[in-house]
Amino acid sequence: MLRREPYLPAAGEDRAQWCHVSYVDGARTRREVLRTSGTSDAYQDWQERRSADNGRTWSAPVPLADVVRQHRDGGIVTFPNGHHFDPVLGIAYEKIMRRLWPGLPVFTFSWRDHQHPFNDHAFVRENGREVLLRYEDGPEFDPDDPFAPAFSRANRAYQGVGIAFAADGTAYHPLVCQPAGRTHTTGGVVLMRRDPADGTWRPSTQRFIAPELSSRGLLEPDAAVLRDGTILVVMRGSNTASTPGRKWFCVSTDGGRTLSAPAEFGYHDGARFYSPSSLHAFVRCARTGTLYWIANIVPEPPDGNSPRYPLVIAAIDEDRVAVRRDSLVVVDDRAAGEPEQLQLSNFSVLQDRDTGDIEIYVTRLGENARHFWQAPVYRYVFSPP
Repeated sequence: MLRREPYLPAAGEDRAQWCHVSYVDGARTRREVLRTSGTSDAYQDWQERRSADNGRTWSAPVPLADVVRQHRDGGIVTFPNGHHFDPVLGIAYEKIMRRLWPGLPVFTFSWRDHQHPFNDHAFVRENGREVLLRYEDGPEFDPDDPFAPAFSRANRAYQGVGIAFAADGTAYHPLVCQPAGRTHTTGGVVLMRRDPADGTWRPSTQRFIAPELSSRGLLEPDAAVLRDGTILVVMRGSNTASTPGRKWFCVSTDGGRTLSAPAEFGYHDGARFYSPSSLHAFVRCARTGTLYWIANIVPEPPDGNSPRYPLVIAAIDEDRVAVRRDSLVVVDDRAAGEPEQLQLSNFSVLQDRDTGDIEIYVTRLGENARHFWQAPVYRYVFSPP
C-alpha cells in the first residue's frame, strides 16, 4: 500500500522547499533539515526542527548558522547530511560534507560553464566527535587553516547516501573519491568501513569506470549489507555515445576491504533497465527483513539526468544481487498535462520506528509549468506487504 500527501509548501514563487529527515538517536527523536533553492545545487535558508514524539509535534524551525560562512581566505559550506544510529554499539553518526571555495565567495560557480572552483571532503560525527574520512595519505582538517593546499588536494570526496551496519556494528559508508588527477566528472567509488574493535575508519580499494560506460564517472553511491554478509554498493552513472544510462554496482565479499569491478545493475530475471543520472537509496524493512531500493527506472534511454520519473521502489533479490522486477511499485510518476521537466528525485527516506512504514520525502521540482522552482514537498508512505 502506498499513499501520497502534501507535506511542506513551496518556499516562494521561485523557491523550492527541500526536507531531509532522520532519527538522531535510538529512540523516536526526528530531525528535519530544511533548505530552499532557486538554482541547481545552491541551497539557502538552512533551518532545522525536531520532534521528540516521532513526528507528531515539532519544534519551531531555527536557523542553522554554521552551514554557510565566509572565511577571510574563501567560502566554507558544511552540509548536514543526516543521522544514522547503530543499535549494536549505540553510536549516533551524523554525516557532514565540507565544501571549500578557496579565494572566492560561497556559491561562485557556473554549472553551464562547468566551472567548479571548490573541493569537497567527507566527515562523520560519532556521538559529536568529528572524523575526516581518509582514503589516501593526507593531513587532517585544521579549522584554523581550512584552505591549506595539502589538505585541499588530498582525500577529496563527495558523500554517499547512507551508512550501512553489519551485525557486529561495523559501519560502511561509500564515497565518491576524487584522488589527484581526477576531476568531479571522473570520480570513482571507495567504501569506508569503521572497525568496531578500534573505531578506525579504513578504505577499500578504489574503483573507477571506463568513460565509454559512464560519461561522468560513478556518483552518489549507497551501500547495503546483504544477508550473507556481502556489501552491495550501487552508483549512478551517465549515458555515453555507446552506453545508455544505467545504474552500476560493486560488491565486497571480504568485509569491505576490496570492491569488485563495476557491473551493470539489472533485474533478477536477467532483463536490463534504464536509469538516469539520479539519486537512489536502500532501506531494509524492519518488519519483514526485505531490502528495498528506491530509484528512477525509466522506459527509454535517458539523456544525462533526465527524465527523472517515474520514481519506484522495489525489493532486492539478495541471492542474485539484482532488482526483483515482480516487486516494483511506482511511488510517483508524471501525470497527464504535467511538464516534461518534472523531477522526482533528490528524496529523503525514513523508516517509521513505530509502524515500520517507509516514508519518502520528495520535492516535485518542475511541477509548475510557469515557475520551475516553485516546488513543494510531498510525503509518500509505503507499507511493505
